[in-house]
Amino acid sequence: MFFFNWPYVFTIIYRFFNTIGNKCSYFALLTTTRLNEMEFKHRFSEHNFGAFTKLFAGVVAVLFISAIVSCSDDDEEFVDSPSAHIYFSEDTVRFDTIFTDVGSATKELIIYNPNNKGVRLSSVRLGSGGSSGFRVNLDGQFNTQFNDVEIFHEDSIFCFIEVTINPHDSDSPILITDSLLFTQSNGVTRHVLLEAYGQDVIRMRDVTITSDTTLAPTRPIVVFDSLVVDTGATLTIAAGTTLCFHKGAGLRVHGTLVCNGTLEQPITMRGDRTDKLFPYLPYDRLDGQWDGIMLYPESHGNLFNYCDIHSGNYGIVAPNEKDKEKSYDYDEDSIAKYTITNCIVHNVATDAIYLQRTKADIYNTQISNAGGNCVTIVGGTTRFYHCTVAQFYPWNAEHGAALLFTNHADKVPYPLHLIEFTNSIITGYADDELFGSRMEDSDAAFNYRFVNSLINTVITDEEAVDFPNCRFEPRMKELNDMKEDERPVNRAKQFRLIDTEIYQYDFRLDTLSTARSLGDGNLIPEQCRHDLRGILRPTDNPDAGCYQWEY
Repeated sequence: MFFFNWPYVFTIIYRFFNTIGNKCSYFALLTTTRLNEMEFKHRFSEHNFGAFTKLFAGVVAVLFISAIVSCSDDDEEFVDSPSAHIYFSEDTVRFDTIFTDVGSATKELIIYNPNNKGVRLSSVRLGSGGSSGFRVNLDGQFNTQFNDVEIFHEDSIFCFIEVTINPHDSDSPILITDSLLFTQSNGVTRHVLLEAYGQDVIRMRDVTITSDTTLAPTRPIVVFDSLVVDTGATLTIAAGTTLCFHKGAGLRVHGTLVCNGTLEQPITMRGDRTDKLFPYLPYDRLDGQWDGIMLYPESHGNLFNYCDIHSGNYGIVAPNEKDKEKSYDYDEDSIAKYTITNCIVHNVATDAIYLQRTKADIYNTQISNAGGNCVTIVGGTTRFYHCTVAQFYPWNAEHGAALLFTNHADKVPYPLHLIEFTNSIITGYADDELFGSRMEDSDAAFNYRFVNSLINTVITDEEAVDFPNCRFEPRMKELNDMKEDERPVNRAKQFRLIDTEIYQYDFRLDTLSTARSLGDGNLIPEQCRHDLRGILRPTDNPDAGCYQWEY
């Protein structure tokens, strides 16, 4: 069905008439339209489309009339009095940290004339004369100085600012400053401060690791066209490394990947955009900013320790399909595909963890907010200890579950020898966040076990034997039937912060969380003696999940 992009059209028309009314250039239209489309999509769904179109028509009519009135004012009077002040939307324009040699996003500054007569700016100029790297667009032109700029009475104009910072051979960001000076015809000069931090980076383009290599840089690495680890090679990433992947780039492993992060110096893998979509929303909080980590079937022995992997198309995926043409094709990997300890895999567009016909152990790890499933297990043997699997994905209501496990795919059996969760949390918005799918008319193994865990699901009496000492969150209907003071903490309220306005999350436990003291101290493996933040767990009844509650 053809869908007309009303939010986009609305934004264009609004900016068009706003541009006419303020005597700004088409540049305002082109540079600001893209910043509003996403917000309109968040605010207007197809359920209130009719109301939106009525609002759209009304606003267009008002804007059209106001634009005509504004454009017809050809007899503007101007004032040169020293008391005729202008004002700015902000006194300092600050940019987020910018990678050197890469242009910034465009910032918008509005200059207001609140007077009942027009004012003239004899000059608008950069204090540095343009040597700082800042660029200014005013009245449709980029320049370092503009003369004879007019602002009509009770009106405003837009100024657009960008910056590109030259490399400075430093591991730490450096501050670049400049001033935008506005001199009125009355001789009064006002200024707006410009600030940006520049970070030198290492750039890797289409790099393939063919022999054992260690990355231990003292500045971020920006990856273009993906980073590939060839068969037989081991890539070791040292503690404190930050890998920033360009759109579409990822980490593709045919050999072995060893990520040796620490509590004090974790390894970060993220997208390369450091700017914001909106003032409250950095691109780093959006999913789909880069691809993710792909472990190919021939890859084994991978290690992830203290890694923060977020905002990709996927997290860590390990497909391992059977060859339908080979009757001798093996059942599963004989050695572990990977071990994950003390990691965060968060906010991805599809699956955060995907394992097919392989072995893996996952300790003390947060796996959260996936457009697909937070965890998908297709056959094999996988164990989770003190993990928090939380499905509160905000970008699409049709997201997957917290956990899906199965012993088949595309009508092909993949024996599920064991999936086991111990002292863990599996929860999310839905009434049921745990799904198991068993192949009919097949003797392929389908074994699962959940121990001392908090789970958002419903089980039968026959299934209870596979869920010893587990606690289950009530369904929404059950909660609604309870008195308010009798309702247990559940779902999002288990945690300290689930904020879908600014998209910030803190999956540490709330004071009243029902995951507290749920774990079995005798089942704590050595890798989980301390929680993800380094807090020592008690030996008797630790909290379920990757975070031990603290004051």
